[in-house]
Amino acid sequence: MPDVKIYTQPSCGYCNQLKEYLQKHNISFEDKDITKDRTAMDELIHKYKVRATPLLVYGDKTIVGFNPDEINKVLGSEAGQQAEAGAK
Repeated sequence: MPDVKIYTQPSCGYCNQLKEYLQKHNISFEDKDITKDRTAMDELIHKYKVRATPLLVYGDKTIVGFNPDEINKVLGSEAGQQAEAGAK
């Protein structure tokens, strides 16, 4: 599921929780550190109209903050498939 992008920064506790959650559930993601990548910062602010991290983007859906229930709703069966694949 390489379509998952997350916008993070090192000093953000919720960002670390989000990364751990995705890794634990074997969900692949692209991590865009806004402190090191100016383009990622611009995308966060201008494209997604968000000024907070973490931001998870999957297709046309976005989640601001760390909310496992919302992540499961947005990723749906793809999250389950990734978890099953990782268990094999």
